[in-house]
Amino acid sequence: MGKLTLKEQVLLAYYVYNFLEENEQTMLELENVLQDSLQENYAKAVKELKQEGLVDNAKEDDKERITNEGVLYIDNILHIQSESTDGNKLAYVKDNLLIYEIAFSEEKLKEFIYKHVAIDQNANEY
Repeated sequence: MGKLTLKEQVLLAYYVYNFLEENEQTMLELENVLQDSLQENYAKAVKELKQEGLVDNAKEDDKERITNEGVLYIDNILHIQSESTDGNKLAYVKDNLLIYEIAFSEEKLKEFIYKHVAIDQNANEY
């Protein structure tokens, strides 16, 4: 069983959001999950991800988004082929979370990610 660091869990949440059909409700859901999960560590975690170039503010709305470097980072740790299409990225995330039995330390981040990659937390997928 693998375990993601808190930074990687946050980055994975941004990654999943990146490949969803973007809407204001999902953005607010992501922000609420991050703030609820990290509480006082939220600003620190985002600042660290920005310093490493993995997350940055989008020019169109000034909201935090994952960068290309952040996408490559997640692709690397979850063994997702870089040539896979954007439409298949969430399916790869789902498969790899289940195959490698990735553990999360933040339950709300796990719930957000599982919800959006279609993993039923109440049933065994494999």
